[in-house]
Amino acid sequence: MILFVCTGNTCRSPMAEAFLKDKLINTTSEIEVFSAGTNVKSNSGATKEAIKVMENFDIDLSNHTTHLLNKQTVEKAELIVAMTRPHELSISKIQQQARNRTFLAGEIVRLGSLISKMEELPSFKSWVEELHSARGGHMTSGRSGDEISDPFDKPLDEYEKVAMRLNGICEVLCKLLTSTVNKNF
Repeated sequence: MILFVCTGNTCRSPMAEAFLKDKLINTTSEIEVFSAGTNVKSNSGATKEAIKVMENFDIDLSNHTTHLLNKQTVEKAELIVAMTRPHELSISKIQQQARNRTFLAGEIVRLGSLISKMEELPSFKSWVEELHSARGGHMTSGRSGDEISDPFDKPLDEYEKVAMRLNGICEVLCKLLTSTVNKNF
């Protein structure tokens, strides 16, 4: 499972989840994609701005229900994509071992170009391990440019910028993933 994490699970992580699911539909992938937030209000949905922006991509977020990040979700996730460094810290507090499989959204794209081709690896887990190794052996967070800013309570054009960036990141992530979908994911 791939897990996207943001704060309220009302805009960034649900948009990323929806983008990746949409891109994987046209592949033979059986990858499960999920999203959660570190500070979720129960019984919430996506923001009206997120719903509106995603309509521009022919993606319906109106039925999204927020999920609080928890130990079970972190343990189940084989790859965790955090929107910011504080989200990475929240994930590490839940499970320290998750750090090896937790990356900032932009970090996936940047490091993904540095590792072995997917078809050369025996499994998705091996790919995530190589992605972690591409960090250079230290456990520092990604660059500030790897973070995705929060559009919550901002004008619609901020949501549009975030959606465009997440769409691009998910496009690259889909390309990185789909060459291994039939190999022990």
